[in-house]
Amino acid sequence: MITVARCDTAFLSDALGHIAGLCDDLKSGAGARMTRYGVMSTGDHAGHLVLLQGYSDMSGIGKAFDVYGTSAAYEKIVGSGKVAVVLRNILKSEDIGLDEQPTEVPAYGVLTRWASPTPQSDRIGQVAPLMRKNGAMAIRHFTIMTGSAAGHRLMATGYPSMTAIEKTYTAMNQTEDYKAFLNEIDLDFRNIVRVAG
Repeated sequence: MITVARCDTAFLSDALGHIAGLCDDLKSGAGARMTRYGVMSTGDHAGHLVLLQGYSDMSGIGKAFDVYGTSAAYEKIVGSGKVAVVLRNILKSEDIGLDEQPTEVPAYGVLTRWASPTPQSDRIGQVAPLMRKNGAMAIRHFTIMTGSAAGHRLMATGYPSMTAIEKTYTAMNQTEDYKAFLNEIDLDFRNIVRVAG
């Protein structure tokens, strides 16, 4: 699940602290296997908070909504009156054939969204080793299941630095596999997130 929320600038630091507590609640109360959160640095939602949560199945998402109703951290976020959710979508993870994903928290994330008739998992699997070689720490690929972009694809990639992002895309732009991939999709956006936890 991905959530994006507008946040008053003066409350941003406090909000990130509360999201850290909420993530702990989601792990203990809803069984979240993965949480990542930070601030959108580019695009239409620049300056907005973003939270990604990963679950084994849809029952975890149902439990997450239960956690929202009981979490003191969540109450501090929404009760502040300084944070407003602008989108929340459910994503389905797609298999791209990678081995175990690293668990280290990246400094930056890149969210890339596109429209395509198929998930393009094979294409992502072909370019993923090159992305990792050039600095990508973790690569996750999804189909968006809800919202105005339902049916579109989303790739979330973590990096240790902005330099690693630049190195990765410079290398990919020189490969025929990546060029072919771009010709087969309708790229909607690519935005950078400053990851906080």
